[in-house]
Amino acid sequence: MIKELEKLQNENNYRSLKSLDYEGNFIIYKGKKLLNLCSNDYLSLNINQELKHKFLKNIKDKDFYFSSASSRSLSGGFSIFEELESLLENFFKGKNALLFNSGFSLNYSCIQALATLKNTLFLADKFIHASMIDGLKGANFFRFRHNDMQNLSLLLEKHHKNYERIIILSEALFSMDGDFAHIKQLVEFKKTYKNILLYIDEAHSVGCFDESGLGIVKSLGLEKDIDFLVLTFGKALASYGACMLCSRKAKDFFINKARALIYSTALAPINVAFTKFIFERLKTFDKERKALKNISSFFKNLLKDYNIMGDAYIVSLLIGSNEKASFLANKLLENGFFAPAIKEPTVPKNTARIRFSLNANLKKDELLPLKELL
Repeated sequence: MIKELEKLQNENNYRSLKSLDYEGNFIIYKGKKLLNLCSNDYLSLNINQELKHKFLKNIKDKDFYFSSASSRSLSGGFSIFEELESLLENFFKGKNALLFNSGFSLNYSCIQALATLKNTLFLADKFIHASMIDGLKGANFFRFRHNDMQNLSLLLEKHHKNYERIIILSEALFSMDGDFAHIKQLVEFKKTYKNILLYIDEAHSVGCFDESGLGIVKSLGLEKDIDFLVLTFGKALASYGACMLCSRKAKDFFINKARALIYSTALAPINVAFTKFIFERLKTFDKERKALKNISSFFKNLLKDYNIMGDAYIVSLLIGSNEKASFLANKLLENGFFAPAIKEPTVPKNTARIRFSLNANLKKDELLPLKELL
């Protein structure tokens, strides 16, 4: 264990936990006030105190519990769970919703469950989230080059006759490179090969796209073509948990086979109530979505002379080595910006970066000094 930790330190890849306090867009770290550029609070709902007060006022006379005290299949099945699932099913007609404790536990356990189905092959984008990769352990799978539809097409042509089902795994908006999946092309593959199922994770896009805020797939009108659609609540929605949107048969399958659902204490009912409160108002946050789009365009233009990537509000400044990325992150820290380095193995070797996560509450004058520091 000691040698492994020493190895991580030598590779400039040693992690430690930070004690932070929050003040709007800023965090307080070791007594220093820093502009927070690594939060996934894209719509700034998590720092919207008025919104939280409305929620608390809304539940003032209701008896909500701070713990479910059991798994949902035992005594943790509070009625608020079904209320939220019904609301989501009303938004996504023809889908059934199933709540999970987190996006990680959902992806990990649902993919593991699907892997138990005989004669199943997974084709996974190389940049999918660690939760999906971990779910593939022990499964039959190949990984295609990131967003490379030609590479995926070759794999489909080679393997589609050999398996009862092929499940394609992708994110809608990728968490590290910040680019969009080619969802329309994935749907075309499904029409071409009749044994294709699509699994799309909207963790970083739900809340921020479509006039309803229900995500990229919804904005494209393709929700009926996605077999497994994942929404998470802990980023733009300022809550906690996740849900799987799928067929009734698939929902029943996950209820019986997804171990993270079966063997975990269910979400706190008061937390589920807050998620429902947010979804009921999601359409009203158009001002925040426009502000997020505007500040993202400004920021990318500000850094246009640097090696950046990102199609929306996740903007990565490519540095190269872990050491150089850590050096720049510390420089930013010393000058009032909290933007930790993202390093190998989270991202491929020699692509260590500073990943800027923007939010709707950021101001242009707060970001301008960054250019001089870089």
